[in-house]
Amino acid sequence: MRKLLIGLVSLAATAGLGLAAAPTASAAAQGAYGCAGSEIDTYNIKDTDGSVWGTLHLFYSSANGGTNCVVNVARKYYGQRQLLKVTIRQGDRFKKQEDYFYEYAGPVSLTSMDGHCVTVSGWVTSPSGSRAVGDQWTDVHCG
Repeated sequence: MRKLLIGLVSLAATAGLGLAAAPTASAAAQGAYGCAGSEIDTYNIKDTDGSVWGTLHLFYSSANGGTNCVVNVARKYYGQRQLLKVTIRQGDRFKKQEDYFYEYAGPVSLTSMDGHCVTVSGWVTSPSGSRAVGDQWTDVHCG
């Protein structure tokens, strides 16, 4: 009985550590990933089979005439080195970040966004580079 109890306590402790290490929604809502302001939306980058490879997190702050900020957080291969790309665009203004990361690409942001819509996009490549998935969301968060 004692071995069973020790095993259950050990399992619970391991599970608790796993939960503590995972990012929480409240952390994202408080301006995680280097973006100021509040998270206003998320967009999943899905493969044709429906699996989620990455998630774009879009943030807004009223600072500097309205600031939109976006990051691309790896999901399928989180913690593995992979090519990630994130872009934010409004008209002819855009910023992007593309490189090899383990967790996320970004933040990238545009200021003076009040009264304008943004287009956000993201790309995720498998660690081997053999497969890539990307998507774009046009005219979102029109302020």
